[in-house]
Amino acid sequence: MDKDDIGGTDLAELSAALKKGGLDRPAVVLDLDALDHNIAILKKTADPRLAWRLVAKSLPSEPLIRYLQNALGTRKLMVFSDPMLSQLLSGTPTDVLMGRPMLISSVRRVLGCYPKATHQVQWLVDSFARLEEYRELAAELGTPLRLNLEIDVGLHRGGFAIEDIARLDTAFRNCKELKLAGLMGYEPHLSKLPSVLAAVSEKRFEKTYGAFVRWARSMGGEFCFNTGGSLTFHKYQSGGSINEVSFGSVMVLPTDFKSSASLGFVPAAYVATPILKVLPSNPWPGLDVLSGLRRRTMDVAIQGGYFMGEPIYPCKFGYSGIFGRSSNQEIWSGRSKAGLAPGDIALLRPSQSELVLNSLGSMLAYRRDQGLSEWPVLPH
Repeated sequence: MDKDDIGGTDLAELSAALKKGGLDRPAVVLDLDALDHNIAILKKTADPRLAWRLVAKSLPSEPLIRYLQNALGTRKLMVFSDPMLSQLLSGTPTDVLMGRPMLISSVRRVLGCYPKATHQVQWLVDSFARLEEYRELAAELGTPLRLNLEIDVGLHRGGFAIEDIARLDTAFRNCKELKLAGLMGYEPHLSKLPSVLAAVSEKRFEKTYGAFVRWARSMGGEFCFNTGGSLTFHKYQSGGSINEVSFGSVMVLPTDFKSSASLGFVPAAYVATPILKVLPSNPWPGLDVLSGLRRRTMDVAIQGGYFMGEPIYPCKFGYSGIFGRSSNQEIWSGRSKAGLAPGDIALLRPSQSELVLNSLGSMLAYRRDQGLSEWPVLPH
């Protein structure tokens, strides 16, 4: 079958369209029809009473981000790097929450180039040492910085614990340079633990997040209480501790997030690359004497290789166990396929969207019967 096994893109049709469009390099392809389907699923599965925040590293293209922002009615982004943040700040104003703490030198550089970041960005802080660094920078610049506190809700990748609340209270109430903007408690472990352990961890999450929310609200003001990701966003409802969820990869459904297919999401992003060589009945190196065993098989050499993904077209082809992985003319092996020729386009389904979607230059936006458009990508 020439369709993905969970529905969506007709791979033979996509491959033919890319060849007709003159694709002669490895490229990421975005299927806009599949993306529209995923937007509809997102609207059905995410609580509309919560704020929605797009994870930019998983959707690293300004046209793609704008497309989703317009479709979902949100301006909120989560950003993870200085270069990506700087490019986004130079464009349309938005609401940015940093997804990881930044070194103070990077923060100083960003604020030096984009002073408006003091109002648009919530800087993530995970420790008292970093809190002091941000206080010193705010004093140096003469303007308060909006800080979002990373809290450890059980992932154990750093962040503040319940025992830190009293000290945090003193720090924020006694320092005009620091402004509490919100909390972030990331919890990807909850979707991967066995049910018994997950139940205990969920209680810990609620206890920890709830304690921080009660403290934050005692400070007065409006806050961002963020959690979730592409595997957990749909589990949250308004009325609890959190008031916004983040998601990104689920919109294009790479293989690492395939469990979300159960909600109705379909793959919407592919890596495409030309086939350079078609090698029917190709002997194994050094084992020509066994060439008869290869009569019904075929190897193809693709342009480039070592892509982070799973071969899906031509159908029933996969990485060669004999030749191994390669970043140059990688060999895929499969059953003989009539009509396959150099210049045809091979397709892979990415294992993740971050570091993949912006690794091959401008991505190609594809809509059936409307041709291809180039969408520039954001820096890592």
